[in-house]
Amino acid sequence: MQVGIVGFAGSGKSILFELLTGARPDPSRTHSGQVGVAVLHDPRLDFLAELHHPRKITPATVEFLDTPGLLQNAQSENAQRLGLIREGDALLILLNGFSGGDPVSELNRFGEEMLFADLLVITNRVERLEASVKKPRPDREQQLKELELVKRALAALESGATIASLELTADEKKPMRSFGLLTDKPRVVVLNAPQGTEPPAGLNPAAVLDVKLELELAGLEPGERAAFMADLGVTELHRDHIIRLAYDAVGMITFFTAGEPEVRGWNLERGATAVEAAGKIHTDLAKGFVRAEVAAFDEIKAAGTLKEIKARKIERLEGKNYIVKDGDVVYFRSAV
Repeated sequence: MQVGIVGFAGSGKSILFELLTGARPDPSRTHSGQVGVAVLHDPRLDFLAELHHPRKITPATVEFLDTPGLLQNAQSENAQRLGLIREGDALLILLNGFSGGDPVSELNRFGEEMLFADLLVITNRVERLEASVKKPRPDREQQLKELELVKRALAALESGATIASLELTADEKKPMRSFGLLTDKPRVVVLNAPQGTEPPAGLNPAAVLDVKLELELAGLEPGERAAFMADLGVTELHRDHIIRLAYDAVGMITFFTAGEPEVRGWNLERGATAVEAAGKIHTDLAKGFVRAEVAAFDEIKAAGTLKEIKARKIERLEGKNYIVKDGDVVYFRSAV
């Protein structure tokens, strides 16, 4: 699971990357992108840790990629820069609210850059397929089907529509996913602006924050930070909120494993089954899956103690096709 931090040069992307991941920007990765891991702070994990007193606590995480900033009037080069995030799962678009420009126009320009980059990819595939199907080959029928599909995708993009509007079948979605179309990825929009800025009409960002100021505040001791926040009129920090928004945009949930050795939060695709969740922990758990012992976090919290959890018998047995819910605490039984 990877979220690309994207935007025009000077938007503050690398500062946001450091705020979210704690990793200092590496100048040698300016043009190739830099990966960092952000911890998903989750009060449910804290509660489970207080309950079990584990030797180790491991939170769920989100991987972020700091991409090269886009340039003005350089669509071809920008298309190459955006290509770094084609395999990513979502986009975190950072807009510049310090330059005196219009963030709404900036977001529209960014959308045009993504559309141009996607059109290049699809147009190139159409041209390759059109040349290939002219020749006799064993997979010609399959390529003809793909050609019809990518032509539909090309027409949609040229009209400004998304690929989602095509209502593709499951078989059609698979080849389309291989293109990693930017315009089809979930997105979170953040405005980097002075403290107290109200977003302009027509812009509905998920968060408005002074990224540099928040990074400076994050580096202070808690007591000192609280004093500075009070002096500056900062009522909240946005780091954890932005990480959570990115996590949700990707379509992830968190399930937990809990015991004396370790309490851990695990990333899982929404809609995944118990056997798929077991595979996240270890392939052997999935291969030898027998059953899952599941308890909802809310019921665990309501019980309050291990003794009361046992007394209330809130754990239930589920099979491999059970759809894991966000907050489930799971113990897997395996024959391997």
